[in-house]
Amino acid sequence: MDQQDRLARLPDDVIADILRRVPPCWLAASRCVCRAWRDAVDGHGVLRADLLPLSLAGLFLHLRQHKFPEYLARPSSTAGARAISGDLSFLPSASPHCGYIWQKDCIDWYRYNIDDHCNGLLLLAGNYVVNPATRRWNTWPTCPREHVRKGVFYDHHLVYDPTLSPYYEVFSIPTLDYLEEVDPSMEECEWPPSVCKMYVFSSNSGCWEEKDFLREGDAAGTVAEMQASYSDLKAIYFRGALYVHCGVSLSNNTCNVIKPPMDLKVEGNQEKSISRSEKGVYFLALYEYWLRVWVLNESSGQMKWTLKHAKDLKPMLARHRFDQRVHRPWILEDINYNLFRPSRSLEDNNKPTTGEILEWNSDNDDGVEHQDMVKYGDSKENKDCYGDIEILGLHPYKEVVFLSSCARTGLAYHLNGSKTEVIGNIYPKEYDYFKSLANEGEEITSFPYTPCWIEEF
Repeated sequence: MDQQDRLARLPDDVIADILRRVPPCWLAASRCVCRAWRDAVDGHGVLRADLLPLSLAGLFLHLRQHKFPEYLARPSSTAGARAISGDLSFLPSASPHCGYIWQKDCIDWYRYNIDDHCNGLLLLAGNYVVNPATRRWNTWPTCPREHVRKGVFYDHHLVYDPTLSPYYEVFSIPTLDYLEEVDPSMEECEWPPSVCKMYVFSSNSGCWEEKDFLREGDAAGTVAEMQASYSDLKAIYFRGALYVHCGVSLSNNTCNVIKPPMDLKVEGNQEKSISRSEKGVYFLALYEYWLRVWVLNESSGQMKWTLKHAKDLKPMLARHRFDQRVHRPWILEDINYNLFRPSRSLEDNNKPTTGEILEWNSDNDDGVEHQDMVKYGDSKENKDCYGDIEILGLHPYKEVVFLSSCARTGLAYHLNGSKTEVIGNIYPKEYDYFKSLANEGEEITSFPYTPCWIEEF
């Protein structure tokens, strides 16, 4: 009898008692050793759920003229909840005191853009992987990819699942550039190609590896067709597969094309988002106040989109113009204002710290508590606005879409019942001061944040 067989014969409770002494970041790896270990970990709750990214903590919001992202969170209703801050200023900076894009010596402005996120980790443009909850971070080397043909660039996507592995991976995936003409010799080629070359960085090895992903099934179209229907959609990771650009699912060194639920070329002038939530992978489209939501059905070996919800949001926006009561108000951290506005008042400096105000528990999202009115803003433009709507993200565990109205107010829209709640102000303090052009519109990138409290990654 070999050693593995002897270990497998140990009772589950004995294995579980041994594995409880293993650091949390290695329990995920322990699950992969054999079925007996996996059953012991899962059956005895050894991998602590309170450390895993299983609850919504808030929203990251990055406005284009800000150096660092902002963070929106709801106050805690539970005593002793862990404090969460979205402040990333603990990362190295070549110009730490420069907070305005128009300053000449602000040389590292775009290093803090969030390119991707996965299960509590953030992938930043400056080659950082960051865990905001634990304030741990590390860097990864630039991808050593070969020469890229005209009209193609490589997007970076993050994969991290602490229930499967203590390590993360960064995928560098070829993408068509809609702003640049492609090489004419490529226009009639299939996209994605039958063999798609990608690069994968593993935090385990610390190295990049070139990998060929084999396409299963038909291509999405020709290069010319796909470039014309370009859609800037982020990737999502769900149950071992990476869904990129709304059209490709990557797993086990293969890629499968998933036809989008709408003609992106014909219906391209609208906001689109791909997300994960309660029932799996979702596709959201918003056009002239019409919100449509599809769910990806992967049963019977086929992948197809099923329409879940279609609703005109304009009546809801008209109601909220006059009724702006807040359901358990969420708090905007005003990170950039606090870091870079030296003229802030003594009253501002005496406000509670991040640790004092951002302790909350998101497990109970269904209770109703209302506080006083939340303002859209002080300008006449904001008061007259019925609500230019943008998608902020989808709740990762409930069918709730987060929206912004006039880039000032956050809304939570429940797909089941079409109920809408104002969650609070999302417009950062004195944001106009950070703009390089006073009349420039707001560009917001955002996503829901699920904290992971495992220290190592």
